[in-house]
Amino acid sequence: MADFTSLVLRLDALRQHLAGTLRDKGVATTDEETLASLVDKVALVDSTSGMNQIRNGYQLFRGNTTMSVFPEFDTASFDSMYQMCYGCTALERVPTLDTSNVANMMYAFYGCTNLQEIGGLDTSRITSASEMFHGCKNLRKIGGRLDFSKVTSKIDTTFVSCSALETVIIDGPVDADIAVNGCPKLTVESLVFLLNALSDTGNGKTCNIGAKNLAKLNAIQKAIATDKGWTLT
Repeated sequence: MADFTSLVLRLDALRQHLAGTLRDKGVATTDEETLASLVDKVALVDSTSGMNQIRNGYQLFRGNTTMSVFPEFDTASFDSMYQMCYGCTALERVPTLDTSNVANMMYAFYGCTNLQEIGGLDTSRITSASEMFHGCKNLRKIGGRLDFSKVTSKIDTTFVSCSALETVIIDGPVDADIAVNGCPKLTVESLVFLLNALSDTGNGKTCNIGAKNLAKLNAIQKAIATDKGWTLT
C-alpha cells in the first residue's frame, strides 16, 4: 500500500503558509480550515493588496503583448524598472509615474513599438539609461524632464530608432557621450534643451544629434555645445 505521509505533510505545510499569508492580508482564518476553504478566501484579499503592493518593476510586464495602457497603481516604492515593459508591443500610453526611487531603468521600454506617449518619469537616480526607449518607433512625446545628471555610462543606445520622437526635455548636467541621431523629428526646442544640459567640461565627449537635427540649428545654437568642449555631430 502506498505511503502518502510525505504528500500529506507537504499539503499541510502549504495550507499553513496560505493561512498565514491570508491573515497578513487582513483575512480572518482558523487553524481548522481546509486548503480548499482557504483558496476560496483568496478573493477576499483587499484590492489594495494587489497591484498597489508591488514593490519592484523588475521585468514586471516583460513580453506582455496585449496591454495597451499602463495600469494605474502606486510605483513610488519601485527601485528598479529593469526590462519593466520589455517587448510590450501593444502598449500605447504610459502616465506620469512616480519613479523617484528607481535606480535602474535599463531596457524599461525596449521594443514598445506602439508606444506613443509617456506622461513623465523621474530619472534623477539612474546611473545608466541604456536601451530605455530602444525601438519605440511611434513614441512622439516624453513628458516632464529626463534628468541624466547621475548617468555615468554612455547614453548612445537610449533613443535608438525613436524615429517619431518630437518632444523630450533632457536635463543634466549630462557628462557622458549621448546620441539622439535616431530621432530626426526632434523639435529645435528639444535639441536646445539637450545642448544646454551638456556639462561644461565636454573635453571631447560626443553629442550625436544626426545630420537632420544638425541642419535645424543655427551657429549660435551649435556653439552651446562646442563652446563647452563637446563634439557635435
